Amino acid sequence: MSANWLVLIPVAALVLFVLGAIAVLKLQKASLGRIESMSATASPAADPTGFHQSSQESREEFVRRHWQRPGLVADGVTLVDLYDRIQALEERVARAERRPASPPPTD
Repeated sequence: MSANWLVLIPVAALVLFVLGAIAVLKLQKASLGRIESMSATASPAADPTGFHQSSQESREEFVRRHWQRPGLVADGVTLVDLYDRIQALEERVARAERRPASPPPTD
């Protein structure tokens, strides 16, 4: 009779472990569903970290605003430098277009 009790203790422990694991998984799934529903209803403007790009903001403005935040922008320094170079080039082209065209050389 005592041998039966010795076998019953590990079996009962295994059953309790499995039931506990199932309960934990159900709780995790329920909390994950609650978090997803909250994030789906939250507006992007209410994000406290400020990592969301607004619809009125260009990609350039977003990168310039967050260029120092790691992981958000691939390489913020390089992108900001590239945006500066593009802006300078656009200004040079605009100045060149405003200048009167020189007459073609006559032969």
